[in-house]
Order: sequence, then C-alpha cells, then structure tokens
Amino acid sequence: MIEYKSKIKMNLLILSLFVLITAGMLSTAVSASSNYKTTLTKGTEIFTVEKYDIDGWKTTVNSNTTPSDWFDGYTNLTGAQSKVTLKGWNDITWDTYDVFFSLFMREYFTLEDLVIILNLMDNLGYNETTINANYTNTYKLWYGLRAVWNFTAGELANTPSYIDGLIVFKNPLDFKAILDDYNILATELNGIFPIQLAGYNFPILNADDFLWQLVLNGLSIGKPQSDYLVNLIDELGCENVTVSGSSLNINRYGETDYIVVISYGGKGTMSSLLVKDVDENIIFQIVSTNSEWIFYTILIVIAICGVVLAVYVIIKKRKPKI
Repeated sequence: MIEYKSKIKMNLLILSLFVLITAGMLSTAVSASSNYKTTLTKGTEIFTVEKYDIDGWKTTVNSNTTPSDWFDGYTNLTGAQSKVTLKGWNDITWDTYDVFFSLFMREYFTLEDLVIILNLMDNLGYNETTINANYTNTYKLWYGLRAVWNFTAGELANTPSYIDGLIVFKNPLDFKAILDDYNILATELNGIFPIQLAGYNFPILNADDFLWQLVLNGLSIGKPQSDYLVNLIDELGCENVTVSGSSLNINRYGETDYIVVISYGGKGTMSSLLVKDVDENIIFQIVSTNSEWIFYTILIVIAICGVVLAVYVIIKKRKPKI
C-alpha cells in the first residue's frame, strides 16, 4: 500500500513538472510572437580577423578597397583584434528628427558639413520642430552605450577609440516607416536650391542599401531573433537578403557576385561576419571570442547534476528498508 501511494505521488510530481514546463514554453512562445525582448548584456566581446584573402577580395569584392573601408582599423590584417564593451542601456523614444539625424545625417556628412547643413535647414524651415510636426512617427527602442576599440594588430589600448550608441528598435516593422520618411524628406531637401548651391545631397536609398548601412553600423536585434530578422527584411522589402536562423545572408555584387553572412549571438549583437564567393570560398571572416558559451555550459551541467541528485534522493527514500 505504501509503495502504491509512493508511485502515485511520484507520477503526480512528474505530471506537474511536465505541465509547468509545457505551460512555460507555450507562454514564452505566445509572448515572443507579439512582443520582442532585449537580450543586451553588459560585458566585453573581442572580435578577431580570422581570415583575409587579399586576392579574393580584389577579384570578387572590390579591387580598390580593403575590409578597412567597412570597419575601422586594421581589418586588412589577419589576427587583428577589436574590442566592444557594452556599458548599459535604457528604454527611450525617438521621433523622426532623431532618426533622420542619427541614422542618416551623421552617416553622410562630416562634423563640419553638419554644422553648415543644419544651419541651412534651420533657415529654410526644416528644424527639429517643423520636421517632427510634418513627420509624426515615433519609435521605441533600447539605446545602449558602448565603448569601441578599432581593429589593431598590436595590443589593444587602455582607452577606447570612441564611445557611441547601440540601437535596438523594439519593433522591426518600424524600419519601413523610417526608410519611407527619410526618402521623402531627402527628396524634398535635395530639391531646394540653397542646398543644391552649397553642394549637398542626401542619397535616396532602397531597402537593401538601407539594411547594408545598418549592418555596417552595428545593427542589433531583439528576440526571438529569427522572427525579428524575418519581419525586418519582409517589411522593408529587401530583394537580396534571406534569413537562416539568427543569421542574415546578403547577396551583393562588386567585381563579381559575393555573399555576406552576419550571425547574431545571444546578446542580439553581431557575433561573426563572413564574406564568401559564389563557390563558397571564404574571402574574409570576423569572429567573436567570448566566454558566454562556457557560462551557459556550466549552468547546464549544474542543472543536470541537480536533477540527478534529486532523482537519487527520491529513489533512496522509496527504497524499502530491510
């Protein structure tokens, strides 16, 4: 009788655990499908140039450039390293002017040019107040502060090369509105004679160009990562980009066709970048080296040991005394 009751208790315990785990998985899936979460984590990552095929780059990507045109520092040297430290982040809301200035103007103009063109825009009635009055979209995001060390073949310096913002938009569908508003505003500004006379021009971007610009500037994503990336490229209408798990596969054309694969790690930031030709030959590769996987491996081992110990104790208690 005692043994029978013990079996019932054991079966009820197993059933309860199964229900709790299943419910947790389902609730996570439902939540993730409607609300993206941040995976940003304070800490440091080291990036290393794993491979650089100079001849392959010249004949496939661009005969007049090197990887240093994509990333600051000596990315044209195998073994060169960079460091990125995320110091923290906060929830903020941007309006159209914030996006226009931060994602576009700072990308296309030097500091000296920005002073001139912002003054021109203000005199022409295109200041922050008027732009936000005409373009009323707002965007919620996680804004992080990061310190970046440029790639170097020697020892990394004690102080970073620069400090900037790391941006994760909470809704990947926002990127379509951002691009549309930018192109409309850029077209307006390009048609104004004083801006033309000063020699300034705002590039008009398609979806693929915009995504490429975001990637090179450190595009970061929320979770679930695959859903975030799929919604991002589908909403933007990218023609030459596909998603594979937590990776973007970008088809590009330089001297010939080539493919860029950007993979995202658990923190939602780039963990590796791979450039290869259509025959799958690796031309350039950057990898992230960090101890994150060791931490999770230790947690898994501890969890397994805990389960084994719990099962042992239960069996020990159920074993009849002689």
